[in-house]
Amino acid sequence: MATPWHTGTPILPMKTSERENPQVVVEAGIAKFPAGRLPDEARAIAKAAYGRKPTCAVYKIEPATPLDDVNALELSPGATVLFRRGGVWRGQLRVQSGIPGHPIRYGAFGEGPAPVIQPSLDATDADGWRHIGGELWRFDTGLPTDIGNIIVSPAEAPDAAAWRRGCLFKRGSASELLQDGDFTFDPGSGAVILRSVSGSPASRWGEIEMARKLNAIDEPCAHDIEYDGLAIRYAAAHGFGGGGVERIAIRDCDVSWIGGGYLYMDDLGNGVRYGNGIEFWGGAQDVAVENCAVRQCWDAGITNQTNEPGSIQRRVAWRGNRVSECEYSYEFWHQGAGGIAEDVTLDGNDFRDAGFGWGHAQRWNPNAAHLMFYDTTVPTPGFAIRGNVFGRSKNVTARLFNDWAGCAEFSGNRFADGAGWVCRRHGRPRSGLRYLYPDRLDRIHRDDEAEIETP
Repeated sequence: MATPWHTGTPILPMKTSERENPQVVVEAGIAKFPAGRLPDEARAIAKAAYGRKPTCAVYKIEPATPLDDVNALELSPGATVLFRRGGVWRGQLRVQSGIPGHPIRYGAFGEGPAPVIQPSLDATDADGWRHIGGELWRFDTGLPTDIGNIIVSPAEAPDAAAWRRGCLFKRGSASELLQDGDFTFDPGSGAVILRSVSGSPASRWGEIEMARKLNAIDEPCAHDIEYDGLAIRYAAAHGFGGGGVERIAIRDCDVSWIGGGYLYMDDLGNGVRYGNGIEFWGGAQDVAVENCAVRQCWDAGITNQTNEPGSIQRRVAWRGNRVSECEYSYEFWHQGAGGIAEDVTLDGNDFRDAGFGWGHAQRWNPNAAHLMFYDTTVPTPGFAIRGNVFGRSKNVTARLFNDWAGCAEFSGNRFADGAGWVCRRHGRPRSGLRYLYPDRLDRIHRDDEAEIETP
């Protein structure tokens, strides 16, 4: 079961002048916290693209240029935004839309490794950590935006030898910080509290990145965009996130260390964590994701999903991608009256090591699968999973909550490297469902364990 967001020892609040004011959306009594632009703003930005004349302008972005300045550019359809290779940009890239035939292009120029977009905070400065007693240390972020994950790599100190690049363990409150590396975040003050048995975190780790709950690439309602050769990492929401998209292409991008923030607070005050590498929510048409490397995601490496009524997902193609060390390699579910998922295809992808990522041990419901197909209630003509490779998984290769016979093509796939159990099929109907989320064994939904686990 999910742990509470924050309880226990009170922490002094931030000054009002230092506070961000993230908007909260309440749906059916559940408080949800957006990780990017809200729908009204996003639709207005996407619509504005149709009023601009096409251009061939090229913008070359140097590392000294902050993302806020890039986001403030008024891009005309056909514009190209190139980030210098070897550079790192902290924050959220809020993309703009092109028009059919004149997409906005986001890519790279120069020599060296792919340019990096990361919304995380650098917490390596020793002056940023304050000892608050015993083995507890405090770092003030100055922001209430949830810290969903902390990624560390070792310093040269001998006591760091046991640590490799990995993630610390998020807990729900300060009272739960019992093990070395446990941390919690208090949104009222913006403080991270961490248990470190070997002194200051800054002396133990040469890299300390606090992943904020933001989409690294925020693309709600976006259309006519191409991405090529970007590296996306250290976001506690999604790597690429947005709903209602059209004519989007993502090629040769690297996405890693994603997720862990709280998506919402449930009826009992429990924080439910989430985060996908590349996600298309709601409507998604004429979308292609090709030759990308996605790894170390809390939930799915790649996914298109929705529960919004009337959502159309059509011609969504995942081709030649390499997905590893995520809880789910590919996740799909589509619910809501009047929706359809047509011509959704997975072709020639390589899926490895489901459940061997950073988040598996931190989940209240570890259930690794290369294919996680939750309840789907809409037609799925042309849905195909062809020519993929499935490696090992901690739990199962495929977990299906519907009978997919006649609803999808499975052909030419190969199972390798100890794939283990191939499938658990729960065989639930596409209509008249008692519960839409049968994996949640908690007090809210009161699901029956036999209903959930009987294949």
